[in-house]
Amino acid sequence: MAQARRIKKKPPAKSKKNRRAGSIPWGLLLVVLVTGIILGKLIAGAQHDGDGLGSGLRALIDNIGSEPIDDDEAIAELIEEKSTEKEFDFYLVLPDIEQVMPDDLPEAAPSRKDDSLVYYVQAASFRQQADAEKLRARLALKGFKSITQARTSVETGTFYRVRLGPYEDRRKAKTAKNKLQHVGVRPMVYSVKKES
Repeated sequence: MAQARRIKKKPPAKSKKNRRAGSIPWGLLLVVLVTGIILGKLIAGAQHDGDGLGSGLRALIDNIGSEPIDDDEAIAELIEEKSTEKEFDFYLVLPDIEQVMPDDLPEAAPSRKDDSLVYYVQAASFRQQADAEKLRARLALKGFKSITQARTSVETGTFYRVRLGPYEDRRKAKTAKNKLQHVGVRPMVYSVKKES
């Protein structure tokens, strides 16, 4: 004779109604917190002059709606109109620790790495810091990470140089120079003695 089987009732599944109302998942809370910190840093950097996070944001905001930022011709035009490189001789202005590297360096010749030097690629030099920041912002949109360096001289005053680097190897600096030339910049490579 067949026995009857008892079927146990399953406990009801937890529904969303049973969860605490208004609880936020920890992952979402962490994403919101990190996003808020990053936005705060960007806004603070845009409000203050300096080389920190968001320093190029002010130049981007000022240029909204004025002209297309991503245009190579605009970069070349900015350098042609505002750059001061054609106004003075770099050999007189730069200190003795910096030397301009010639364009015709041999490619195939193996060279010994000089650990006492680092290399910078200077994109342009401006009298106004706003022009330097505008170029930095445009170069950032092209994928270049650059810095603005203020240089004051008794004879010529203050200039704001837009530079890429430092590079430990001269070939890496020359590669960066060639990439900058493709976006309309006339860069120069400098070697600088490392600080001890």
